[in-house]
Amino acid sequence: MDTIAKAQAVMTAWDSSMSQAWREEERSWHLYLTDGHELDVAYFKSESSHLLDMSDLRYRKIQWREEDMEQRNLENARALWLRFVEKNRRDVEEKSDQLKSISNLAALFCGFATVNLTQFNVRTDYNWVLLGFYGVLTALVEGLMVISMVTCTLILGSIVKMGKLYVNEVAEEEFIFQCRSFCMNFELGDRPPCPKRTLEAFWELRCEKSWQRAFLCFSFGVSAFVCSLILVGWVTFAGESVMTAGLFTFISCSSVIIWMAIQYSWGSYTRKRKSFREQSVRYGNPDGLPYDWYLAPDFRLNNQTTL
Repeated sequence: MDTIAKAQAVMTAWDSSMSQAWREEERSWHLYLTDGHELDVAYFKSESSHLLDMSDLRYRKIQWREEDMEQRNLENARALWLRFVEKNRRDVEEKSDQLKSISNLAALFCGFATVNLTQFNVRTDYNWVLLGFYGVLTALVEGLMVISMVTCTLILGSIVKMGKLYVNEVAEEEFIFQCRSFCMNFELGDRPPCPKRTLEAFWELRCEKSWQRAFLCFSFGVSAFVCSLILVGWVTFAGESVMTAGLFTFISCSSVIIWMAIQYSWGSYTRKRKSFREQSVRYGNPDGLPYDWYLAPDFRLNNQTTL
């Protein structure tokens, strides 16, 4: 009996120790699970924060892309504005040189006619009919050349003033705003913006007819000046030698004929030009892409065929 009781006591003690060890191990396992759960919660929090950061980064990339596109559109608009300013400057220089040359030549011919009038000595035995024609021609030279010179000078001052007005800060701001609005609201088929107030349009509407009249006055003034020289030569040499007067008249008339041929071939070419409306009809119908109003239709069609 004692042996059985001792064996039961040993087994009971061993069972109690094993139960206590198992409870300690289970408690430590629960503590480990609790620590792992806390680590999982911390990881999920960090992952959630990371996802928020990635979302914010994507939003910032989209915002940066939009700002970059807007900046590129602004740079494109600024490049086109600089092209327009350069074209306006070249137009002003071209018209200024053109008007200055005609004005200076008109003043020069007017001075020649005045000097010829003051240096021409009139005698009582001259043919008064020829002298009358000479006076009329000299008056025509003076009047036509003065009209041409004054007209060209006034047009020159006008285009210099208007040329600065079309490229000032207000015009630049308006054009840049139109380009920005066009890019933000662009739809396929929309017409790109282009400057409407240009020196070329001002010249066509306001200065072209006056310039043609001034050029015609200059041309007729040159003709009258040459004819007056023929009369001066005839009156001067007829009293001394008729042959000399005839040769002088023949050479002068031949020069006038040659000059009239040159004037006919180059005068109309210089005076007339393609109107601004015809150019706007050709270049003012873009295919809808932004900033292509300055491209010729043939260039756009070739690019489309190539693509």
